[in-house]
Amino acid sequence: MEYYIGLDVSQRQTAICIVDDKGERVKEGKALTLPCDIHTWIATHVDAVAIIKVGLEAGAMSAWLYTELTKLGLPMICLEAYQAHLFLKTQRNKTDKNDARGLAQMVRMGGAFIRPVTIRAQGNQEVRMLITLRQNLVSHKVALENNITGSIKPFGLVVPRGNNCVKTFREKVIVALDKADERNIAIRSFIMPSLDLYESVCRQLDLLTKQVRTVANNNPICRRLMTAPGIGHIVALSYMTAVDQPLRFKTSEDIGAYFGLTPKLYQSGETDYEEGISRLGNKLTRQHLVQAATVVLASTKKWSALRAWGMKIAKKRGFNIARIAVARKLAIILHRMWINDQDFRWSAQAAEQGLADKNTA
Repeated sequence: MEYYIGLDVSQRQTAICIVDDKGERVKEGKALTLPCDIHTWIATHVDAVAIIKVGLEAGAMSAWLYTELTKLGLPMICLEAYQAHLFLKTQRNKTDKNDARGLAQMVRMGGAFIRPVTIRAQGNQEVRMLITLRQNLVSHKVALENNITGSIKPFGLVVPRGNNCVKTFREKVIVALDKADERNIAIRSFIMPSLDLYESVCRQLDLLTKQVRTVANNNPICRRLMTAPGIGHIVALSYMTAVDQPLRFKTSEDIGAYFGLTPKLYQSGETDYEEGISRLGNKLTRQHLVQAATVVLASTKKWSALRAWGMKIAKKRGFNIARIAVARKLAIILHRMWINDQDFRWSAQAAEQGLADKNTA
């Protein structure tokens, strides 16, 4: 008898369902969300040798459970969250038990139907956490700036925005508060705590940014990726940790779909059209690639074949479409650079053509 197991993971307990090769339920139950407890529960009810696959949905705790249960000898597979979600929606009632049953049946079906998720190496997972925490501080920094300037604007106190450093922004806010005091507007004691918090967030953000640069400079893959236009320390680290294992992609063109940068297709009967990009995959790295593409088109002074190609699209279809296309192309180029151990190759012919087009315009 062959067995397939589904694990529906939650923070405290994990629902477990075991089915045989015909899809009949053999045993159901729950265990604490600890690798040793899950392994003990499974080993108590079925022979480990007869287990074909144990599946769990990709989530916050999936990397840890996948790694530890694999060490304990279980044949693990991590299921794509989007696909698993759509599959589990076919059940009438959503419960932990039903989700475990659905995951077990999904694993039993197997084959090309399942799109497994590759678990990142621990080192890349650690760097990914660094990038995520830094991005979180960036969001807090922007939110505090908006909150401070938006709060004093109703009193006619406008703080000029732009590419301000922390010291400059604080000075401008203090000037605005001085004007408020002159007009007997008592808001200084309300604004200062937020302004002090803003400075504290910026200091911590600088510390994480320095760590990002250090990690990227010490990594040979990131140093190679940063030879491409628009690719800095953050984008290089984000891309490297998201891809993790470049050889798992059959072709470099698959990278675009992996990051959700390819059009979403809809076809039914006589209806057949393309929507916007799918926006599947890692959102943060997709945003980084689009930012890098924007730099290539709008800020990079040196011409390349990539920029020349993007500028032609921009003239025909607009800047927004062009930067998505360049982001997809850039992701493919970075993958080829990684696979072939080659730096970015600047094309002299493309540069000359780009300069000629610019002069003509």
